[in-house]
Amino acid sequence: MEFIRLTLPRHRLFPPYHDAIEQSLHAYGQPLRWAITATTTTHLTVEAVILKTPPNP
Repeated sequence: MEFIRLTLPRHRLFPPYHDAIEQSLHAYGQPLRWAITATTTTHLTVEAVILKTPPNP
C-alpha cells in the first residue's frame, strides 16, 4: 500500500471528475480510497491510498 498526492489540471478534466481521477490513479496501482483535498481555479489536489500491483511479466 502507498499514500500518494496528485495535482491534476482542471482543464483536462470534465465534471463529473470521478472517472478522470480514477483513470489517473490507476497509473500508480489500484485505488482503495481517494479524496479531493484541495481545489483552485486551475487544479485539483487528490490524496489516495493505492494498492501497488506487481508488474505483469
